[in-house]
Amino acid sequence: MARFGGNEFTGFSVPLAFMGRYFILEPGNPQALTVVLSAEGKPVFEVLRNQPRENPFTNVSATPAGILAVSEKGSNRFLYKVRPSSETSVVFGTLAGSEITVRISDRAIWVNGSQFKNDRFVGRMVGILIKEDGSIGVGAPIPHPLIDWLTQ
Repeated sequence: MARFGGNEFTGFSVPLAFMGRYFILEPGNPQALTVVLSAEGKPVFEVLRNQPRENPFTNVSATPAGILAVSEKGSNRFLYKVRPSSETSVVFGTLAGSEITVRISDRAIWVNGSQFKNDRFVGRMVGILIKEDGSIGVGAPIPHPLIDWLTQ
């Protein structure tokens, strides 16, 4: 069991998902953020414990302040930027070119003004699914290949 943003995650601590990417938080001071892309049933790391990772699908860069920016290889289309810290913030790019702002603190998870706190996510589910058009869903399932990887 882990608590993030005032929410309880039992089973897996995956508070966010966006475009096949799963944002996994590990408790600690500071929290460790891992972003894994499920590609052809295999995990591809874009961020591993707050550090950028080379991969065949995206460009991941880090600023001196620790902000990680991720874009598609080839097109350089902005996907997201994340600042892992005691209060993690994420900005996602949408198809229309607008941005979706997410903030995770010890009290709540905010997604473009919607607040999630004191929720329980039990089992194999993502807390909040953010779609590329900016819409959000709550309690989305984690794909089986990713569950297999997480349980190894």
